[in-house]
Amino acid sequence: MLGGWGRGQRSLTLQLLKTTVFHNASSRTMEGLALLRDLRTHSMDCSTCKIRFLQPWAHQGLTPKQWQGLETVLHDYLSKFFPLINKVVKDEDEHYPFVLQASIGCELHPNGTSRQFCDAAVNGEDFISFSVDEGTWVARHRHKLALISRDFLNQDKSTTAMAQFLLRTTCINELKSFVQYGKESLERQEKPVAVVFARAPPPSGTPALVLLVCRVTSFYPRPVRVAWLQDGEEVAAGWRLNSSGILPNADLTYQLRSSLAVGPGDGHSYACRVQHSSLGGQSLLLPWGRCMSPGGEGGHNLWVLFLHISSRAGSGQ
Repeated sequence: MLGGWGRGQRSLTLQLLKTTVFHNASSRTMEGLALLRDLRTHSMDCSTCKIRFLQPWAHQGLTPKQWQGLETVLHDYLSKFFPLINKVVKDEDEHYPFVLQASIGCELHPNGTSRQFCDAAVNGEDFISFSVDEGTWVARHRHKLALISRDFLNQDKSTTAMAQFLLRTTCINELKSFVQYGKESLERQEKPVAVVFARAPPPSGTPALVLLVCRVTSFYPRPVRVAWLQDGEEVAAGWRLNSSGILPNADLTYQLRSSLAVGPGDGHSYACRVQHSSLGGQSLLLPWGRCMSPGGEGGHNLWVLFLHISSRAGSGQ
């Protein structure tokens, strides 16, 4: 097993995300960002193709001369590709502005197998991709821009051979290297902070369902499991349940909201259970209790909050 490939034995991905906005034939802006799983490792100065290191270990694996060589390869590729795009736009009477996005990288699985990928999109639609095994570029759209780009790249044998080498060899080697040197960053654990609250039905009229909300935030790594318990039993998936999905925070942690619709005064007990790797095999259990805000029947629309937070082993009950 690779050192730094810690808990959960999940697949690891190293990818370069590149976004280019073509404002007109002479103006464009481009951003490049490399990610190891969800860690930002490198960025690229798109005016010079200079690579910046965003982690203290991000320069490991290649010598300074090799990093410089990679910058040269990127510069040479872009110096060919950008004029091609502008020429096709002019010849085919296409229009500015438009956005070109690319995802390039490799994925290493726990069983030792790997996958390489190179995909591009224009204005959010699949555009072109590179088949690493076959060494060919494939148009993902019947648009002339995709077809002409495909033909141009397939004729450029040196670029195709370099793309194969970078994806099959350099990317995989760098991924393995970063897993070693970035072990501490990859294994970082941040415990979730959670709270349960409920929105009450209107003060008058037909009784409505109450929405219980479990807000979980500040956890890392990303995988988390949040479930609602009714009288100690997990509520099955259905119309009563809703989730925001896992969303990023600005501090490199994650958040999620899970809600459950219940009938007011239905006599059941409810709790939100949070399971995360940072809890060491335990669960965070948050019971919900109904408490009126100060003022009694004064028309407040919130039933707050929460009674206590506890950690329990095993099933978390």
